[in-house]
Amino acid sequence: MASKDRRKRHHEEKDSESDDEYVPYVPLKQRRKEQLVKLGAKLGRANLLKLEEERHASSGNDTPGSNRGSGGGGGEESDNEDDEDSQIGPSAGMSLLDQHSKLKEKFEAKKETAKEKQLKEEMKILESVVEAKALKGVSELAKGIEYTDSIKTGWRPPRFILQLPEEYHDKVREKYQILAEGENVPPPIKSFQSMKLPKPVLNALKKKGILKPSPIQMQGIPTILTGRDIIGIAYTGSGKTLVFSLPILMFCMEQEKRMPFVRNEGPYGLIVCPSRELARQTNDFLQFMFTQCSQEGMPSLRSMLCIGGQPVKEQLDVVKRGVHIMIATPGRLMDMLNKKMLNLDVCRYLCLDEADRMIDMGFEEDVRTIFSYFKGQRQTLLFSATMPKKIQNFARSALVRPVTINVGRAGAASLDVTQEVEYVKTEAKVVHILDCLQKTAPPAVTKPLAMI
Repeated sequence: MASKDRRKRHHEEKDSESDDEYVPYVPLKQRRKEQLVKLGAKLGRANLLKLEEERHASSGNDTPGSNRGSGGGGGEESDNEDDEDSQIGPSAGMSLLDQHSKLKEKFEAKKETAKEKQLKEEMKILESVVEAKALKGVSELAKGIEYTDSIKTGWRPPRFILQLPEEYHDKVREKYQILAEGENVPPPIKSFQSMKLPKPVLNALKKKGILKPSPIQMQGIPTILTGRDIIGIAYTGSGKTLVFSLPILMFCMEQEKRMPFVRNEGPYGLIVCPSRELARQTNDFLQFMFTQCSQEGMPSLRSMLCIGGQPVKEQLDVVKRGVHIMIATPGRLMDMLNKKMLNLDVCRYLCLDEADRMIDMGFEEDVRTIFSYFKGQRQTLLFSATMPKKIQNFARSALVRPVTINVGRAGAASLDVTQEVEYVKTEAKVVHILDCLQKTAPPAVTKPLAMI
C-alpha cells in the first residue's frame, strides 16, 4: 500500500515538472523570421547601407552628384534616398530576406528602364529605315530609282479660275473645311462644268443625283486631273469613290481616242481595295458610267473585277479583249501577276482605297510587290476615312510631290448616312436582317454585328 502511494506521488511530481518545462510549439517559418530579425539588429544599419552602395557601384549609377544632394536639384534626390533608407535596417520591421528581395526588385527595375531606353532607340532607327523604303517597289529600291516630277497631263484649270487670287481659294477651302498641304496645290473648283468634264459624264452624274461636287471632290478631282499624287482623307460617305473614278475615266477615254486598246493590253488604271464588297461597289459605279457615256457616243471602255470567289476564266476573258481599268483585291491580283496572267506594263494610274486598312490587314508586302510590276512612273493615290499620321509618313516617300487633302473629322460618318443599331438574339439575326431589307428602300447597307 505504501509503495502504491509513493509511485502515485512520484507521477504527480513528474507531471508538475513537465508542466513547468512545457514550451509551446512555434512554426519553423516564424522561428527563422525571429532569428533573422535578431541577426539584422546585430548587423546594424551600416552593413546594409554598405551593401546598397556596392549595388549602386556595380550598376554604374554611383556618379558624383547623382546620389548626393550637395545643392541645386540634388536635395530632392537625397530626400528620396532618406525615405528609401528608412525602409531598410533594423527599424524596418522586416526580415533580411524581405529587405534583400526589395533591394533586388529596385535594382532590376532600374536595369529594366535602361533596357527600355535602348529598345526605344532601336525602334526609332528601325522606323527611319522602314520609312525610307515605304511602299516602294523592290526593283526601284534595288536600282535607287527616284521620281522628282509629277506625271504630265493635258488638263488645266479654266483660265478664269487661275486668274483668281490665292486669297479667294483659301477662303473657299476655309468655308468647306478643306485642309490642303503640299507644293503648288491646285485651286478648288466648285462645279463639275468648270472641271471641263464632257457632257455625257455630266448627264450620267445627274442620273445618279450628283449635281455639284462635295468638298473632297472640289479639291481632289482638279488635283488628280493635273497629274499630282495625293493622300485623300475624308469622312465616310463624302464621295471619295467619285474623286478617283472620274479622273481615271477621263484618262482612259483620252487613251482610247488616241489609240484604241488591243487584245491583251491594259490595264491603264488599277484600283486596289481591301475587301470584295468595296471592289464590287467601285466596279458597279464605273460600269454605270461606261454604259451611260457609250450610249451618248463616247468610246466604249471596259473594266475588270479581279477578286476572289469568282472564276479566273471569266476575268481572263476581259483581259484578252483589252481592259482599261482593273478593280482588284491584293490576294487575287498577286496570284494573277505571279502566274503572268496579266501585266502592268502600260499601267500609269494606281489608287489604293482604304490604304490604312490594307496596311493594318497585313497587305503591306503585297502592295510593295505590286509596285514592282510597274514598268515606269505612275500616279499614286491613297484614300481613306482614317489615315493615321504614322501611315501618312510611311507612304509619303513613295509619292512624288504629294498633296494631302483632309476634309472634316477623320473617322466620322457623313451626316447624310443614317446609322441604326438593333440588338437581337443570335438565332434571330438572319430573319431580322431579311425583314429589314424588305422594309427599307435602297440604298441601304445591313451589317450583322456580334453580340456585345
